[in-house]
Amino acid sequence: MALPKPRSQIIQPTETVALRALFRDGYGQPADLDAFPQITIVQPTGNVALGPTSAGVYKADTGLYGYDLTIQYQPDVGVWTDLWQGTLSGIPINGSFNFVVYTTDMPAINSDGYVHLGDDPGFNYSQEATININYLLKALRARLKSSGKVRSKDQYGNQVFIDCDIYSTDQLVTFLADSLTLFNEIPHFTNFTFDDTDIIRQFLNIIVQGATLLALSSQALIERGREFQITDNGVNFNPPTVSELLNTQFSTELTNHMEKLKMIKASMKPSAIGLGGIRALGASPQWMKLRHLRSRRLY
Repeated sequence: MALPKPRSQIIQPTETVALRALFRDGYGQPADLDAFPQITIVQPTGNVALGPTSAGVYKADTGLYGYDLTIQYQPDVGVWTDLWQGTLSGIPINGSFNFVVYTTDMPAINSDGYVHLGDDPGFNYSQEATININYLLKALRARLKSSGKVRSKDQYGNQVFIDCDIYSTDQLVTFLADSLTLFNEIPHFTNFTFDDTDIIRQFLNIIVQGATLLALSSQALIERGREFQITDNGVNFNPPTVSELLNTQFSTELTNHMEKLKMIKASMKPSAIGLGGIRALGASPQWMKLRHLRSRRLY
């Protein structure tokens, strides 16, 4: 088993990082706390991955406490934060530290000034677009029941609540961006963006519905690999699988979504493109109308 790595190094998936916190008294000397401190670990997305808890915290030296954290196989990439809370002679003491987690898909820091394959492009939205996206995120989280907390107990038996969001903010924003792209493509092309506040507010339902369908389809693929059959004394029990429920809901909603999308876009048809704006001299009026009739457009 590999030794834990210090927080000063880059931590990769499945590796263990040794989180240390040194507490000092008023004279700057290391001093033991009244009891073992509590640690809270926060992911780059802001979700709480652990704690606050004292379970697993150990004393390495006078005033020096540690916690060994093993990173999961598919972690959130970025800067993680470990928060420490304790009391020294009855006085609360808090501390905050950071460490970096990255996967092999994340390239090294670019020193040549060029963009490399695999770089995270990030989201470069204006303030107006960010406000509108937050407006959509609130509705999307409520639709998916994505935000939640789970009740647990710490080492002392106290009840604590830990965040357990289903989708990260980056995932939800990606679903919304894909849904807006779909809105712009079907059945004819438009160029709406998140900066168009009137469009976002008026068609919030259809954009959030499209993002919901993308979220359901992605989660159905993950849940499919977790399901199994229950067998007891030769009797097989096949409960309704989560992936099938998600897939059924996705298929039903998809038909409704596409019909609503076509009806909405049919009321905002753009002007004719190409031959629709050219009048051929000597051509029959019936021939000129043929192109618009075939595309079900009025001229």
